[in-house]
Amino acid sequence: MSMEDVIEECKLFYFAGSETTSSLIIWTMFCFSLQQEWQMQARQEILQVFGTKELHFDGLKHLKIMNMILNEVIRLYPPATMVVQATSKDTTLGDMMIPSGVHIIIPIMHVHHDNEIWGEDAKDFKPERFSEGVED
Repeated sequence: MSMEDVIEECKLFYFAGSETTSSLIIWTMFCFSLQQEWQMQARQEILQVFGTKELHFDGLKHLKIMNMILNEVIRLYPPATMVVQATSKDTTLGDMMIPSGVHIIIPIMHVHHDNEIWGEDAKDFKPERFSEGVED
């Protein structure tokens, strides 16, 4: 890669990160406006962890309720609605053989709202879904 290519890639990461972060913040504020009990719980947790002191990185790992809320917001309103990948060589996926050059589309929004995966309330804001964390 040329230096110009590297600079362009860095710009892309910066702008993509800004866009996804701003999307998460906006949707979180939207959910807080509709679900004020969760807003109050998050506020209490932040005050419990940080008090009136300045926020610090080490305290973030103690924000369980806030993490549950952010995971649920990302599930309901993902910053990318689909992912497109192309196979570069013949690939086996489960029992399927996918030839080289095939484009695979993963509809994230559909998966995140699937009743079979999330239950009948898949479209509802329920941060408690993530009370046990996130599976790897």
